[in-house]
Amino acid sequence: MKWNPDHDRAQQETADALTLHHAPHWWVMWSYSLRVWVAFYLGPATVTPLRHPHPDQLSQHMRHVTRRVAAGRSP
Repeated sequence: MKWNPDHDRAQQETADALTLHHAPHWWVMWSYSLRVWVAFYLGPATVTPLRHPHPDQLSQHMRHVTRRVAAGRSP
């Protein structure tokens, strides 16, 4: 069977949930080709996109970066 985006619907829904949970500073997408979630920081600092194959660990890293930025430290 040929792959299509519907095969990864659960991962995309997880990405949407992470985006809502971490709004307004983050946008999360599921990378079909890399098989990881990728988080893009939308706040005032320059942050390299984060990526991780486990959404809970990605979420934890996003919280850590957000705290560092809020404290004025480099992510």
